[in-house]
Order: sequence, then structure tokens, then C-alpha cells
Amino acid sequence: MWVSWVFEGKGGGRAEVADAEAACTALTAAVRSAYGSMSTGALTGLLGAVYALRLPMVTDGRTAVEQGGEWSTSVGSILVTLSP
Repeated sequence: MWVSWVFEGKGGGRAEVADAEAACTALTAAVRSAYGSMSTGALTGLLGAVYALRLPMVTDGRTAVEQGGEWSTSVGSILVTLSP
């Protein structure tokens, strides 16, 4: 499975991961790396939004990829896509 992300004004990236849980971990690490210079409060708020994506990623996202499709969603300035 692949997870890709685009951060508005910051660029994007992509990682090959074992499953949807690993995709969540990779996304969280990418957010920390890209936005690490933010104040603690702002970063905490952004990470809270990313953590809210975990459930849809491991349910809807995983199901879509298992069926051979792609799944995308966004939160704030972050777009994330899961693909086979």
C-alpha cells in the first residue's frame, strides 16, 4: 500500500507501507517533520486533526485499497491518499 500526502504551502511526499495503520504512522511523522517549527499549541491542533483521520484511513481507506481502488480525504491544509 502507498500513502501520499500534500501539505498546502509545504510540499508533499509518499511512502510505501505495510497497512493502513502504518500509513497513519507515516503521515504523522511527515506532519511532525513539515510543521515541527510551529508553536506547540498549533502543532498539537494539527496533529489532533491528523489523528482524527486514523479511523477513516483504517476502515474506508483500507477497504478501498483492498478492492483495488484509491481513497483520498483532506483535513485543513492536508490531503492524504491511500493507493494499492
